[in-house]
Amino acid sequence: DGSKVCLSLTKDGNAEIYLLDLKNKKLNRLTYNQAIDTSPAFSPNSREIAFVSDRSGNPQVYVMDIHGGNVRRLTYHGSYNTSPAWSPRGDIITYVSREEDLSQQIYVTDPYDFSPIRLTFDGNNEEPSWSPDGLHIVFTSNRSGRYELYTMNWDGSRKRKLTDGVIAYAPDWSPIAK
Repeated sequence: DGSKVCLSLTKDGNAEIYLLDLKNKKLNRLTYNQAIDTSPAFSPNSREIAFVSDRSGNPQVYVMDIHGGNVRRLTYHGSYNTSPAWSPRGDIITYVSREEDLSQQIYVTDPYDFSPIRLTFDGNNEEPSWSPDGLHIVFTSNRSGRYELYTMNWDGSRKRKLTDGVIAYAPDWSPIAK
């Protein structure tokens, strides 16, 4: 509803996930772990939060409810998984996984029944962000020799470069204006 911000802070030592209520400015800590918890991402219905934690030894994607309970590990493929982003319908989460060849590749998975599908194969591919209709993903890739912006369909088909010779990082698709 736009009244809360989820963030990672190190104010109590290591990085933990907090929820900030914008109306009363109250900060509520959601994770309590010796591991680093970071990169929170709200589900579209704001009932769950995907985040990255190294509580299993390496960064993996986890999901918890809005109160910090019911934590479940989402990724088991790969030893280094980051950058979770929920699709607008909430039925798919995209994330980045480091492969055995040390490349970064984009995957999607169902947040309730883990079944990863690899979407990218060339170069390093990072920082996925969903289009408002959930049909496309914008991301950065160095497949051309420098990091540029690309889009692809939600299933990994129709990859297209958006920039030409411009180094680009951290894309974020704007929501639909009402």
